[in-house]
Amino acid sequence: MNRVVILTDSRYLGQRMPGALVDALRGRDAHAVLAPADRLVAEVGTEEGAASEPVQGTTRRALPALRPGDLVVPRTRNAFALSLLFQAQLRGVRTVNRWEAIQAVRDKPYAVQLLARAGVPTPTTYLTDRPGSLADLPKAAWPLLLKPPYGDNGLGIVRVESPDELERLPWSEGMVVAQHYVDVAGIDVKLYGAGDEVWAVRRPSPLLAPAEPSGPVLLPVTRELRTLALACRDAFGLELYGVDVLPSPDGPLVVDVNDFPNYTGIAEAPDAVADLVECRLTEVIAP
Repeated sequence: MNRVVILTDSRYLGQRMPGALVDALRGRDAHAVLAPADRLVAEVGTEEGAASEPVQGTTRRALPALRPGDLVVPRTRNAFALSLLFQAQLRGVRTVNRWEAIQAVRDKPYAVQLLARAGVPTPTTYLTDRPGSLADLPKAAWPLLLKPPYGDNGLGIVRVESPDELERLPWSEGMVVAQHYVDVAGIDVKLYGAGDEVWAVRRPSPLLAPAEPSGPVLLPVTRELRTLALACRDAFGLELYGVDVLPSPDGPLVVDVNDFPNYTGIAEAPDAVADLVECRLTEVIAP
């Protein structure tokens, strides 16, 4: 029986995803295996892509031996896990999402250029080698949000009001992605996608702490929002994805794209993702 191996991190085990996907798959009698990568060890060059025995004296386990008919679903930002994902693809194992798509969304300088090429509207964006290089930008460019080249859940993002702040700004991230700050009163839109399915929620901005924290509110998916979501999906080659959108007065602006989100507030998401995974699992593999 072919299996779905959910490659993840221990930090996600207490979140909705991927646990809800595992439950949905097992409820359909699918063979779903949860594999936290930070508890695994793998040997490079073996036929199975896994160590044959657990490492003695540790709590780590061998990665389940993968077969071409299996499917790997990664929800991870762990560098080791992504190397396992790449190894699986090299051995002909199907993956949702693919390693190339995940790497593209993680590399923020590359991601903003892919979005620009696809014609996806974003705030005015600058790339530079260090914050001090932004000092000569015109007054209309400020304030700016400075983002590290490899971001995760908004970590490392800094708001800078004027060039004067650049002189005393600690920055150890190397390259800078700088975007014009668009004031949307602390509320943004999150788009979630699974294949052709798209959902939208309104939520407090993750960069701001609202006076009264509230959960996401479902929104109708307009033609404009759906077109935006699918454009982001296609630009990166994603199947499970999320898009952070600012509802600006001039129209929606994309500020980030990520792979396999938590689908917070979307009740039908686990079944929809399970549908997609099962469809991929049952596809005929070309000889």
